[in-house]
Amino acid sequence: MKTPNRRKRPASKPPIDGKRLSRATIRPPRHEVDPKAFDTRRTTLSLAAGADGPPRLETLLVRRGAGKQARWELDLAVPGHELRPVPPPPLRKRLIPIRELARKTIDAMPASIPAADPRLAIRPRARRVPVLPQMKYGKLRYDPTTIFTPDGRRAYYDTAYPWRCLVRIVTPRGWAGSGVLIGPRHVLTASHCVDWTPGWMTVYVMYSNTAWLASANGTWAYAATHVSSGSYSADVADEDYAVIVLDQPIGLQYGWLGSRTYSNSWDDATTYWHSIGYPQDWSGSGEIAAWQTDFKLNELDSASGSTRLIRSATFDNWPGQSGSPIFGFWPDGPYAVGVVSGQSPSFNYIAGGSMLPTLVRRARTDHP
Repeated sequence: MKTPNRRKRPASKPPIDGKRLSRATIRPPRHEVDPKAFDTRRTTLSLAAGADGPPRLETLLVRRGAGKQARWELDLAVPGHELRPVPPPPLRKRLIPIRELARKTIDAMPASIPAADPRLAIRPRARRVPVLPQMKYGKLRYDPTTIFTPDGRRAYYDTAYPWRCLVRIVTPRGWAGSGVLIGPRHVLTASHCVDWTPGWMTVYVMYSNTAWLASANGTWAYAATHVSSGSYSADVADEDYAVIVLDQPIGLQYGWLGSRTYSNSWDDATTYWHSIGYPQDWSGSGEIAAWQTDFKLNELDSASGSTRLIRSATFDNWPGQSGSPIFGFWPDGPYAVGVVSGQSPSFNYIAGGSMLPTLVRRARTDHP
């Protein structure tokens, strides 16, 4: 790991302190939603061979729920055939060299919220917290090493902005991690959550107990460094983020977070930050969203360039939370300053720096 340099950069305006957040006025930019921007959702199914005669499709339209929470599901049956979902199209990848991004770094990209649904909450609605497992050794009980007792995470489910912007990421190897809407058709996550083999990616907005608000497939993955679970190390931890371009502009419907360069003048503040993600220790399949606040961040290598490694000994992290955003609230909305990257017994690590909003801008410019 690089040698820490604690020289302070000029102070940037910090996020709103948690003690003042309930009284603060937060007005993110608003955008109009054009229904024509959304394609009709299509799912391709293949029919297994072997049935006599042409297939006969039986359909049934079923209503689930009531009121604003209602949704319609189409049940399909093909007598004599087996329906098999066809995987999403392959995810294309684009690596942008750090040197190229560093020539055009920016400080921030703005957040946005739909004009027709201006609900903004500074705290999410809690749900029942599951009983977390403990490691056992004889009569002794230990909490997991990357959870710094007491565990500060809380289970939540909320369809208000920005808490609904959380996404669960699935790749061919299964549940891969967490992410957040960061543009009209863009998701911010960790580079090591991307399947860098010729694979695909699907994201589910505010996933909870096999239900979700919306889903979309990834078409492009933008990153500066190809980081995989097998190649993860301190040398690439500060570059461990990616922006996924989706085939549907679901961010228009639910809004998105802004992105901002972390300043080490914010080090050791305890009430600025929030994180949301899907920890694996609460559910082996990522069914439960977690929220945490009131933790400290501390940036390493403050003079190391456009990528920065941030660590915390009070932020609780577990596999499945990789790709989760670390964000704070400013008067013009919530901004992500980092992406949950890795863990160790002493610290959990977040990737940040000016390359984060710069990479977001590049993906959004290439794919509006």
